[in-house]
Amino acid sequence: MPQDNFKEETIFDRLGDLPQVAALIDWTLIRLDKDADSIYLSFTASDAFTNPAGNVHGGFVTAMLDECMGSAVVGLKDARFLPVTVSMTTNFIRPVVAGKVFGEGHITSMSNSSAFLEGKLADPDGRILARAIGTYRLFPFREAVKNHREQPIQDGEASP
Repeated sequence: MPQDNFKEETIFDRLGDLPQVAALIDWTLIRLDKDADSIYLSFTASDAFTNPAGNVHGGFVTAMLDECMGSAVVGLKDARFLPVTVSMTTNFIRPVVAGKVFGEGHITSMSNSSAFLEGKLADPDGRILARAIGTYRLFPFREAVKNHREQPIQDGEASP
């Protein structure tokens, strides 16, 4: 049997529907590279995401970078952790225009409670558009998702 059409199942296939924000920005897995601790994604920046100058609003660019970084932890660590952004620094290098955007998320360092991550966005020609570094708190994935669906967050509690 030819293996040209074989696609290896990933944790994302087993998790079900995309979160709403990921669906909004058309999160698409290109590949996981466990040896390099990196994930490669694509997004579609809609015309609805643009500012009056015709460039994608920085909030959407930041959301794409956040998805690159958080998805690296979920995908590369088989959904053992749900990463929650603690801090994120974004550098906007070139204007992002509506259309296809390619992303990379990389785990720089990680423990059982936190992760330091890097993200990059590029245009179809490979030019870097934006990059980010982030610090994330890690929660046990299944417990965080289950608790989120069962009970509201109390004042003063960290929300996974």
